[in-house]
Amino acid sequence: MSTIQNGTYEKYGVRYATLTLTDGDYALTVTPEKGGMATSFTKNGEEYLWLRDKNFESTDRPRCGIPILFPSCSKPDNGVHIFDGAAYPMEVHGFADLLPWQVKTAADDAIELTLAPNGLTKFVYPFDFLLTMRYTLAGPTATLALTVANTGSKDLPFSVGFHPYFAASALENVHFDIQAATYSEDPKGEQPAAPETITLPRKPGSADSCRLLTGVKSPMVLTDAGNGHKVTVAFDEANFGKGVLWQQDAENFVCMEPWNGWANSVNEEGKHEVLVPGAEKTFTWSVTIG
Repeated sequence: MSTIQNGTYEKYGVRYATLTLTDGDYALTVTPEKGGMATSFTKNGEEYLWLRDKNFESTDRPRCGIPILFPSCSKPDNGVHIFDGAAYPMEVHGFADLLPWQVKTAADDAIELTLAPNGLTKFVYPFDFLLTMRYTLAGPTATLALTVANTGSKDLPFSVGFHPYFAASALENVHFDIQAATYSEDPKGEQPAAPETITLPRKPGSADSCRLLTGVKSPMVLTDAGNGHKVTVAFDEANFGKGVLWQQDAENFVCMEPWNGWANSVNEEGKHEVLVPGAEKTFTWSVTIG
């Protein structure tokens, strides 16, 4: 059974309160003020997530840990969502990863955080909602469940996703065991069929490598021959039918991400989630390390 601990992250003059679930050799740390995201997942003290300290300590969008993506994944066309004929600016991956979350419960069995609308969210997303993020830990498996509730009087359009950064020795050491229907670098246009063996090749002349997958089967697995890590991302295929693999050449991480929408999905009819007033929906996935 897991137990809860309070702690702090402090570096370069920045201080955040943290909550950590531990179960035997495993520990999962969450930082509510920093986008409500998980910032550490260890086995015997060895880190499986990747934390970009300079970015984590700044007010910029976090590009480390496990950011929560809401109300969109990636960036919509022209950087705007269109609601009732009006254009609303939207950052890459939405705003849930930029805002402090409130602690609802912090107990041995779970950490629960919430995010409600404020002046900033209403400026870019004119809807009422309540997000509840629930973290649990059972041995090597962390389960992350995001519940989206429509607390307003009109339909709530959105997409969700997660952007986990896993520590990697080097891209060439990482092997993926993933099954998917399609595999491409661009969500628009015809999507080529996925190869039997899915890889994340380096793109010549580019600072990063990215592959977009549809029809993804659970689980997605990566193994790293350099550090000996194995990471398994399991999910409900009905809620997370898309996946993203991403890496930057200059950094020691690989992202293996469950999404349920693409960059412009919230602007496209039938390609995003819609909750009627009073409704809610939970999106659950898990990370197992070994």
